Amino acid sequence: MQEDVHNLLKRYLSGNCSEEQRALLESWYMKYEQAERADVSAEDKEKQLDEVWQFLNEQHLSSPKSAKYVLWRIVAAAAVLLIVLSVGFYKYKAASQMSETKLLARTKPIIPGRNKAVLTLSDGKNIILDEAADGRIADQSGVTITKTKQGEIIYAVNNHSASKAVNQISTPKGGQYQIQLPDGTKVWLNSASSLRYPASFSGPERKVELSGEAYFEVAKNKNMPFKVLTRKQEITVLGTHFNVSSYEDEESIKTTLLEGSVKVKIMGLESSALLKPGEQSVYEKNGLNVVNADLDEVIAWKNGYFLFQDEDIHAVMRKVARWYDIEVVYQGNLSRKHIGGSVSKSKNLNDVLMILKATDEVNFRIEGRRVTVMP
Repeated sequence: MQEDVHNLLKRYLSGNCSEEQRALLESWYMKYEQAERADVSAEDKEKQLDEVWQFLNEQHLSSPKSAKYVLWRIVAAAAVLLIVLSVGFYKYKAASQMSETKLLARTKPIIPGRNKAVLTLSDGKNIILDEAADGRIADQSGVTITKTKQGEIIYAVNNHSASKAVNQISTPKGGQYQIQLPDGTKVWLNSASSLRYPASFSGPERKVELSGEAYFEVAKNKNMPFKVLTRKQEITVLGTHFNVSSYEDEESIKTTLLEGSVKVKIMGLESSALLKPGEQSVYEKNGLNVVNADLDEVIAWKNGYFLFQDEDIHAVMRKVARWYDIEVVYQGNLSRKHIGGSVSKSKNLNDVLMILKATDEVNFRIEGRRVTVMP
């Protein structure tokens, strides 16, 4: 019985539960929480536990009724499964992990990233956007640049002979930002990323250069295609929603289409792909491939959370490191460690690491802004 419960909890945390098993666990736990937190007598609490066990039996979770007490003792002593459905994260603490978990909790909190970026104008002037006052922050001949209360930069072209100056917006580790380009295209820039673009689009195409990761909602203009250049590829669109991940420290460049159509071309090669909504192009050393994408996972960063789908721990920690501006080192053999689950990006780093640790796959040690990952 103990092994069955332990395995079921681990399957839930790794995302390998069936829908029926997930529903059973979540329904059970909500009732368990009510029983544990309610200010009721021991007799009434026992009745509540009886109701929970009866519910499980009705859902075909077959076990002798006497095993009920074993179940509660195991869960109470070995794990606390915290499920918050609204933001989709979970927490599971095993008794063998409690001392290390308390140690993580006692370290000085490392706060999450926030809206933070530097805008570089064509004359070399740098504007620290998170320190700049809301309202008009710059004028370039024919172009007005404004910062909104929501932390968005908006370009407004005032005349047709506007400046052809090139600007750049850059986010550090622990930063993100949103910008509306002169043509109305909206761009969400992830941590440790930069975007170069003209202050006013003119000519036969709209061309920008991206380093890092960004989500685009391109304003439609059939007469002026929109192009995104990364370190190895060129993406051509007319009007669409897509995400591009092109970090230097990642082995692959991924372009994911949510709406419309895009053409991805590998510069210097004959390789190209025309994507349909829900598809992702992946460029690696062995060439360009097109696969079906998990759209929720791809744009989780934009929507305010991490979503890991049985992901390699190194890939997981690269995302965490960018958002919390930390150094990550590894100790021991972690080559087969994979993580599944989702965590809000608004949490302190300590909370995120405790949730990752609760998968029973990895351990962590925090020393200042250095995090050591261990088996």
